[in-house]
Amino acid sequence: MISGTIALAGNPNVGKSTVFNSLTGLNQHTGNWSGKTVGAAEGILKRNGKEIKLIDLPGTYSLSADSAEEDVTRDFLCFEKFDAAVVVCDACCLERNLIFALQVAQLVPKTLICVNMIDDARKKGIEIDTDALSKETGLPAIKISAANSEGIEELEKSIFELANGKIKTDFIPLRYPKNIEKPLDELSSVLKSEFGFRGIYPALKILENDKGFIGEFEKRFGKIPENKTLHSLLDSFEIPDDVSEKISACTVFRAEEICLSAVKFSDKNKICKDDKIDSVLTGKILGIPLMLLLFAFIFWLTVSGANYPSEFLSSLFAKIGEWLNSAFLKIGVPHLLKSLLLDGIWKVLSWVVAVMLPPMAIFFPLFTFLEDIGYLPRIAFNLDKGFKSSGTCGKQALTMCMGIGCGSVGVTGARIIDSPRERLIAIITNSFMPCNGKLPAIIALISMFFTDSAVLGAVILTALVAFSVLMTLFASKILSKTVLKGIPASFTLELPPYRLPKIKKIIIRSVLDRTLKILARAVIVAVPAGIIIWLCSNVLINEKTMLEIFSLFLDPFARIFGLDGNILSGFILSFPANEIALPIMAMGYSGGELSELGSIAETALLFSENGFDFTNAVCTLIFFLFHWPCATTLITIQKETKNIKWTILSAAVPLLLGFSLCFAINLISKLFL
Repeated sequence: MISGTIALAGNPNVGKSTVFNSLTGLNQHTGNWSGKTVGAAEGILKRNGKEIKLIDLPGTYSLSADSAEEDVTRDFLCFEKFDAAVVVCDACCLERNLIFALQVAQLVPKTLICVNMIDDARKKGIEIDTDALSKETGLPAIKISAANSEGIEELEKSIFELANGKIKTDFIPLRYPKNIEKPLDELSSVLKSEFGFRGIYPALKILENDKGFIGEFEKRFGKIPENKTLHSLLDSFEIPDDVSEKISACTVFRAEEICLSAVKFSDKNKICKDDKIDSVLTGKILGIPLMLLLFAFIFWLTVSGANYPSEFLSSLFAKIGEWLNSAFLKIGVPHLLKSLLLDGIWKVLSWVVAVMLPPMAIFFPLFTFLEDIGYLPRIAFNLDKGFKSSGTCGKQALTMCMGIGCGSVGVTGARIIDSPRERLIAIITNSFMPCNGKLPAIIALISMFFTDSAVLGAVILTALVAFSVLMTLFASKILSKTVLKGIPASFTLELPPYRLPKIKKIIIRSVLDRTLKILARAVIVAVPAGIIIWLCSNVLINEKTMLEIFSLFLDPFARIFGLDGNILSGFILSFPANEIALPIMAMGYSGGELSELGSIAETALLFSENGFDFTNAVCTLIFFLFHWPCATTLITIQKETKNIKWTILSAAVPLLLGFSLCFAINLISKLFL
């Protein structure tokens, strides 16, 4: 039987989810709160036959919410019923984290401070005195390292004691100027007696005229002017114009005071190590060049490492296909059905797996490694100036990085952008980045028609990604000057401390959460796609296949843009998933027969024999970068924007750019080559 509910809150990047997972294990699921679309994870903490519900709220820097995630955290803490709160702090950045912890404690006096990542703090010469921290705040404080399970047992015990009233909290109130203290006391008394609020923070929000909080308050309790007691009380106050600044300054000053007593530094040189690294990796001179070199190195490993397993898988699938063919002949499977199963479903499935799996199995662990050590926020920092000049902000770079994994993930990742205008720009331009469906095909095309050198291939791929970034900036600028006019919003971007990567965690996240999940989706799409492609390539109408008729119809139009009808057909028919574009092109060139294909070399020979030249290769590469998003991504865009106009624009913008670039390349080729 559940004996209480605890809210787990904290800043982003403090290891809160790791704490939550350590406490609840597999006893968790995701729920929605306060009518929001953003979920908060719920878990059950069990100890000595007793249970407590733990709510893992989205990370936020403040209870003054600016995004959907922050709305969920603020509204839950302010308006939902629960017994106590646990605020997770990073031991390496305690002063900054305490600002949020003090806000929560002013709202929920029954609060416990959980200082996480003490192992990282020790390595940097930082010692946290939890006794001093408790004395200064009046709140219980515990040190843990959730990643190493250090202190988790003590935290479990303390949470149960906090929920059941065995641990007493006596939060020491913050000191505010006299012209704030009096209205604060009177207003908080009214809010407590009439509306059931526990702490003074709701009164602070009303004094600050926080529109987000007041809007939610009035939604639940009615308009403030309609409440005579509250309205007359507010009218009687002389609230200073700079009340928000004064409240914020008092909170920051108190956090500094507490840390002077609770935080000790044994070696300040260790603290400066991250700053020294950042002076190089985010420096004006070396920041972007080093970023490009790093991605070139990752792409080189991906390109050089993918060829051999791709050849092996292709050969393996070919042998399995031969065995299946013999088995079908022995049991008397009709020729048409055998052709459908082997030349349609099996060959498309084999090609997708053989070409997609090796690059993903190499790229995603490397990309996850960059996430784990804390480098991705540095990419956003390096690109912030460029995005700001384009009318957006550096957080868009993070959504682009997410888009490399999957376009739909990049679209949902745009929630981290507070400005609705900038969020829409990020969503519309997100498909410019080569996602998991495009990346293997792009790598294959580079290997087939540009170079067999892994080093040069990596340079070309890096140049293409850099070009995608430039086009993203260009399109963002156009959008911010036309349909999405506005001034770039200011934002806070945290540069988390560098951490040693957790190899086991990287393997699990990259293989299970990314590679296998994405491959499974590609396989699911490849099966019906194989049937459709086979039908298009084998059903005859006036002695021509449906694919030939479609390709011939598109051919005159496609050649204007340096493509041909078969290439454009491949892009159109791969709308369900970009992964199957090249297999469709290959089947079209082979006349519906993929039995002799599989390896990159064989595919290159087939394309060349059908007139696929250097100009076609360049235009196909560009069109892979810039064409409509796949069906899954467009569905995600519709769900995120809830507006068909933005969904259509998200398909039209990359398509218009892709056709324009291909037309220019083809024109230059005809005039000068």
